Amino acid sequence: MNFDQKTPIYQQLAESIRQDILSGAFKEENAIPSVRQISVEYGLNPQTVLNATQLLIQEGLLEKRRGLGLFVQKQARRQLNQSASERFKNETIQALVQEAQMLSISRSDLIELIQKQYGEEV
Repeated sequence: MNFDQKTPIYQQLAESIRQDILSGAFKEENAIPSVRQISVEYGLNPQTVLNATQLLIQEGLLEKRRGLGLFVQKQARRQLNQSASERFKNETIQALVQEAQMLSISRSDLIELIQKQYGEEV
């Protein structure tokens, strides 16, 4: 957690858990660490952890099973992948193209640079 950021800590923690789901570190239908475990691991107030997990429950990524803990919802990874892909297409690619245009990098040069990053022969 970056306590100096303007983003609230519970949102930073929620994003960290999203990334763990997306990467497969937290598997679908499996339990995540308890609020107490996360609090100790990150040195956070348990209420901050509860706020983060409640946000993820509202988003449909986690579910609370009474007496068992918090579990990653089935399809959570797919849901995160779809939203991350849309954000990438709509924000990152748009910003990349705008910056390339500002720097007078041609479309063909930009495509060539992308192909090189993918390891494709140009």
